Amino acid sequence: MEELFNIEKILAFCDKVCYFFITNLLFLISNLPVLLFLLFIGASQIRECLPLFLLSLVPMAPALSAVMYAMNRLIRGTEGTALHDYKKGYCSGFGQKAGLGAGQLFLIFMFWTNIEFFTIQLRIVPLAVLFVLLFAGTVLVTPNLYMLASRYEMSSLQTAKTAVTLLFAKPVLTIGNIAALGIVLAAFEIAAGTAVLFMGSVYGFLVMFMNQGVMRELESR
Repeated sequence: MEELFNIEKILAFCDKVCYFFITNLLFLISNLPVLLFLLFIGASQIRECLPLFLLSLVPMAPALSAVMYAMNRLIRGTEGTALHDYKKGYCSGFGQKAGLGAGQLFLIFMFWTNIEFFTIQLRIVPLAVLFVLLFAGTVLVTPNLYMLASRYEMSSLQTAKTAVTLLFAKPVLTIGNIAALGIVLAAFEIAAGTAVLFMGSVYGFLVMFMNQGVMRELESR
């Protein structure tokens, strides 16, 4: 019986690993445009081809929401198959998630254009600092934005407002979300071949795990 119990634990662990792997694979397939950009154009050309790069990132919004939906089900112990959970998280509210992503990318483009204008073309330090802060906030709100979009049925404006509120009201979680991304990037630098197999799903898992308390608080209201 003890040996059987150990085998069951090993199989359960392997099942979780497969869930992470398949979810991450689906995430990579969903983000094929940005992968093609990085492969054929290169990360060094992002600044010169910023509009094209941002356009290739539009599918990232529903894909990231799908990963977070799947990871939330995994944490709560209600997961099904990785394909089923990812598909449901991806297709549910697809238009709204894509719209949120497009709006966020437009703001990123606008703020970055203003940063370059006020630091290179017309040097006005206060405005440059303002747009740097707006740019940083728009990027840092990403995990909150798609965490909420993956879980709750709210309007795009409500989702954006709640995400921004959490960004400032929960600074510890904001730092934790940044740390989660840092861990994934560090793992990619250390062992890129292994990290690329799990980086999307691991990032989604870390974000959803750290924000379980916030989600319970929102649901209780």
